Amino acid sequence: MKLLLLESISIILYSGLFIYTWQRLSQSQRLMPLSAVAFVVALSCHGYLAYLLIDGGQGQNLSLFNIFCMTTWLALCLVGWNWLKHQTHPLLLVSLPIAAISILEAALFKSESAIHLQGKVINLLHILSGIAALSILLLAALQSILVLYLNNGLRKHPANIHRWLGSLEGMERYLIQLLTMGFVLMSISLILVIMLPSDIQASQALHKVTLTIASWVILSVLMFGRYVRGWRGVFAAKWSLVGVFLLLLGYFGSKLVIEFMLA
Repeated sequence: MKLLLLESISIILYSGLFIYTWQRLSQSQRLMPLSAVAFVVALSCHGYLAYLLIDGGQGQNLSLFNIFCMTTWLALCLVGWNWLKHQTHPLLLVSLPIAAISILEAALFKSESAIHLQGKVINLLHILSGIAALSILLLAALQSILVLYLNNGLRKHPANIHRWLGSLEGMERYLIQLLTMGFVLMSISLILVIMLPSDIQASQALHKVTLTIASWVILSVLMFGRYVRGWRGVFAAKWSLVGVFLLLLGYFGSKLVIEFMLA
């Protein structure tokens, strides 16, 4: 009953906020302060729900949709902070429906795959840093799509671009910030893998490891090019999408195969 209540409140508030935000911004109007209150309530319910789904029973249930629910919650924490501090709305609009979908999926597709992480500090840190990296890089992928959309719009139909999207330079700068934070956390997670026991390392799916390393290589080259050669704009946005896609495919794709296709 508690889970159903939290799921319902979160989905209803996220959906309502998305519709309200879209209508207000389409009319070039500011969001009312009450929307921030509704967002905080929804985020609190979402966070508590993610906690109960993952750590609410015997052991930790790190199933595909539970992790996705936690990932979108962490992502929305960053989006909310950026929104409340800088009054930036583009990522808020694209993140709200994704968060609602993640909660709905976790509610509909429940899976029991409990593990016990008590006393396994390295493994726990590896998982937490990995989830944090996924959250931030998911936002980076969404921001890349917005950068490409805004760049294309400015070239072809500049009069149709909504002012709430902000400047292309500002969106590119925020994209690089997200990529940098996500890349650092991803690197930490990969370093911690080396410190894990050999039996845990051996249990990692080969395609997951391969895709994750490929993603890290692409993002590392992109980071080098950005800070040394000044890569930016469409080029950086496109390659960040490729790198993040490989990471998401490696992590969520492998869990999808293991939990639903090979179960």
